[in-house]
Amino acid sequence: MKKGPGLVVAVAFACTTGCGKSDSEKFADSYCAEVAKCCGQASLPADGQTCHQLMTFTEVGGSYNSSAGDACLAEMKSEVSAGTFCTGLNASSSASACDSVYGSSSGNKKPGETCIFDSDCAPSSKGKVVCASIYVNSTFVDKCQVQIAGKAGDTPCVGTQEGNDFSSYQASDAADVVPQGYVCDVASAVACDDGTCVALTPLGASCLISTDCVRTAYCSYPQDVCTTKISAGGACTGIAGSECVDSAYCDTSALQCKPKVADGGACTSLITCQSGYCSNGTCQGSSNLGLSMLCGS
Repeated sequence: MKKGPGLVVAVAFACTTGCGKSDSEKFADSYCAEVAKCCGQASLPADGQTCHQLMTFTEVGGSYNSSAGDACLAEMKSEVSAGTFCTGLNASSSASACDSVYGSSSGNKKPGETCIFDSDCAPSSKGKVVCASIYVNSTFVDKCQVQIAGKAGDTPCVGTQEGNDFSSYQASDAADVVPQGYVCDVASAVACDDGTCVALTPLGASCLISTDCVRTAYCSYPQDVCTTKISAGGACTGIAGSECVDSAYCDTSALQCKPKVADGGACTSLITCQSGYCSNGTCQGSSNLGLSMLCGS
């Protein structure tokens, strides 16, 4: 399944009125019940109707994979128990059993061949295979692509992985999906820059902006060197981006790094929230565009 805002899928159920629910319907019930809880936490419609509607769209060539569905539900229950399910819905790209719940049963598409879901594509020993998409001439082109873990100097890179977040890269003159590319993971101190995996700048080295630096550092001003991020309680300037550690933000009034606010706490801007989302003066972690699509608004 293509990664995206939760399990936004297209599938038709064959069961008619009066018969028992299919495995696919049972999967949708279980999944949407948990999504509805996330919707309620985010002050979005929590009746589950939009989630079910998305899961009962007209079939577009996909089919329900019951073994993948069972694995997905097990993964979901684990995340629910850990309290990470709602935040996990925000992930744009990460390995998940849920990726293969819907899609072609064949899974034999080669790199460069047209696809709809990740599961349409044949696996590869070289790396993860996805149904990649680029926008060309006012339309989307979707083809199977092998994504290999990249190191500094590898090209072409197709995006940067940072935790659960994936930022895809498309060259300005791209006319097609490349059948094979590299994913630059900041955990390996590389990022995709103009089509090539580039090493992040180490502590003490010169920089232009904070994203040039390894993620434990920021680009200080006016020194313009990668400097260790400041812990909560430390002094900050509010001039350089990302001065504080990831769990804190720079309060520009107090000029001090302060702990980020949990869901339900008061906020004045998105940078004060752990979730990065502030709505109506309250931190709301799960209410992003993806969850809005699943919940309705």
